Amino acid sequence: MSLSRDAHLFQDRLDSIERAAWYRQRFDACPHFMFFLGDSHISNIQHTKYPFGQRIAYAGFSKNRADWYHSLQELEYTTSKIIEASKKNPRISHKMVKDFLPWQKNFYAMCRKLDKLNLSKLTNKQLLKAYNDLAAIYTNKLNSSPLIDGFALSTDSLLASKIKAALEAKGMEDRFIEYFAILTAPTFLSFLQQEEIALLKVAAKIKSNPRQEKILIERHQKDWFWIRNNYVKDHIVELEEFKNQLEQYKTLDIAKRIKEIKSFAVKHKTDKEALMTKINIPKELRTLLAITDDFNAWQDERKKGTFWATHYFSLLLTEFSKRTEYSLEQLKYAFPPEMGAILAGEIPSHELDKRIEYCMILWILDHYDVTTDLALIEKLDRIGTGKATQTKELKGFTASRGKVTGTVKIIESVEETHKITENDILVAVMTRPDYVPAMRKASAFVTDEGGVTCHAAIVAREMNKPCVIGTKIATKVLKDGDKVEVDATKGIVRIIK
Repeated sequence: MSLSRDAHLFQDRLDSIERAAWYRQRFDACPHFMFFLGDSHISNIQHTKYPFGQRIAYAGFSKNRADWYHSLQELEYTTSKIIEASKKNPRISHKMVKDFLPWQKNFYAMCRKLDKLNLSKLTNKQLLKAYNDLAAIYTNKLNSSPLIDGFALSTDSLLASKIKAALEAKGMEDRFIEYFAILTAPTFLSFLQQEEIALLKVAAKIKSNPRQEKILIERHQKDWFWIRNNYVKDHIVELEEFKNQLEQYKTLDIAKRIKEIKSFAVKHKTDKEALMTKINIPKELRTLLAITDDFNAWQDERKKGTFWATHYFSLLLTEFSKRTEYSLEQLKYAFPPEMGAILAGEIPSHELDKRIEYCMILWILDHYDVTTDLALIEKLDRIGTGKATQTKELKGFTASRGKVTGTVKIIESVEETHKITENDILVAVMTRPDYVPAMRKASAFVTDEGGVTCHAAIVAREMNKPCVIGTKIATKVLKDGDKVEVDATKGIVRIIK
């Protein structure tokens, strides 16, 4: 389904938006790449056999940073629909993944098809068709997103209460933090772990056959060039970056490291199954945990797809830029429904420049609106995110246990990850895959937002580092240079100095 613009949407919905409570996510992003998510979350999903998406959302963009606002009521609506469906089919999440698989396969196939095209040889009409074809299948692929986010962002408290009740029935309530972390741990290998294993295998093959080095690294680069992307930049990982990583593997016991990486998911699954048997987890809770696990893996695949999309849409936008007066930066602030008008030169450049400074997009069923009105944006910015309070102790959910003390570094963007030095405490609204190099240096992670399937939670478990998520106010209360104790075993962050 294609969205049409309703220029009165913001004004018509302003009162209801101001009255509602919103869940904020922050990341590096531009409107063009995020627009597909808005379409799938609010509109496209509603035309499928799983019309459980959120029926309104909006996002603010300024100079490649974004705040995405989910209605808490709509997230709960999505969760209620999934839980309702799970009562009829406890394996509903497994069925969803299977039903959406054709869109996933078609998306990657279409990307590979673009690899073989010489975009410069296409007519404008052919270029626009290539763009629209990819946009349509990518939006369909993203139909998983509202289901994943709706469930993941609104079930932490539900899972916590049900796990507490199960433990209380066994007289084990004092083990809640420990057991919550075990029961919600992912049982799959993330794409970052898969890439590390693949590169370790390359290292092993080079050791036994050095003459194959060039072809092996080139093959790896072709398969994994996209892993440093985000919703703004197409960061193609060059051969040299992979070569540098291979240098660090020269003194490593490769077989041992591969076994160690693979053991994380196996151990999580074994520990989870043993614990569920030990405390006799009720059937309903087992189903919720199974959905969480399925969505964990689905979410990781979604991230992979978005990184691919950044690359292939960047290729297309670059060709659009060559044929028009618009820069690539300006085109990142144009929207998919406008690309025909872009080729015709009908969108004023100054309008795109205004969007770069600050714009907001609102999505409802089959419609969207955009505003650059700063007075209106001021009313809507960070609604429902809570105010900072004077406190020496923050509380959140335990994503990965442990206790460390360190120096706070607030990260607002991937452009600030250079601030992290060894053993710092990385504090962010939420983390993203492009934060991983900084996360390797940090000794712990603390976030405002995020659920048990969020990026910070998954990476913390992979790296075995303490992590407290969902504090709501960490980036407002804490400051660069603060010394804190992250007691993730209790879900507490204490300010020491």
